[in-house]
Amino acid sequence: MPKDLKTRKQEVVRDAIYYAALDLFIRNGYNETTIDQIVEAAGISQRSFFRYFATKDDLLGYSSLKRGDVLVAAVEGCPHDLAPLEVIRRAAAAGTEFAMTQPQTRQIIEITAANLPARQAHRGGMVEVEDQLSEAFARRTKSPSKFSLEPRLMALMTIMIADLTLATWFTGEAKDCSTAARNVFARLNRLYCRENSGLSPSAAKAGQRKQSAR
Repeated sequence: MPKDLKTRKQEVVRDAIYYAALDLFIRNGYNETTIDQIVEAAGISQRSFFRYFATKDDLLGYSSLKRGDVLVAAVEGCPHDLAPLEVIRRAAAAGTEFAMTQPQTRQIIEITAANLPARQAHRGGMVEVEDQLSEAFARRTKSPSKFSLEPRLMALMTIMIADLTLATWFTGEAKDCSTAARNVFARLNRLYCRENSGLSPSAAKAGQRKQSAR
């Protein structure tokens, strides 16, 4: 459904506050940046700030919510007969692709990696994303509620894979996010999808040697 003019204007103001704050976080540090500085940089009053954000922490949570909308849309857009793991992969890929279109993604990772309160604030936004994503998976799997095991597990896996993909790209373990995503899935397969599930790598290899010797 197209957004009305009032909603679009509110989003413009909210984005302006967010980007002004992010520039200050990068330049001055998260802890050192005050709401007074943010409202001055954004050209608004404190009253206007608190109309859109309850606290400074909510600003970093806002970036999580924007990515969450993309994750939910990706789940809802997948064909109904698609395998669950492929739905998770596509949703995580969509979230990662969206993050890479945002010029501040690297800076957000730098801020949250270096500052625990900033990381907690960013993670705070993911609580709402997890709920929305769980609801989308619950509808898809016809689960009783978003708190059922299957949709909650699928939501957490989607978020985890997207976050690990970005982290792998950020640390330079992969040259781009497509390679990072393939590496994350390959590692998951090695850890959890062995034929000898539940065995350590050495035990699994020993079992394979015994089978070969028979």
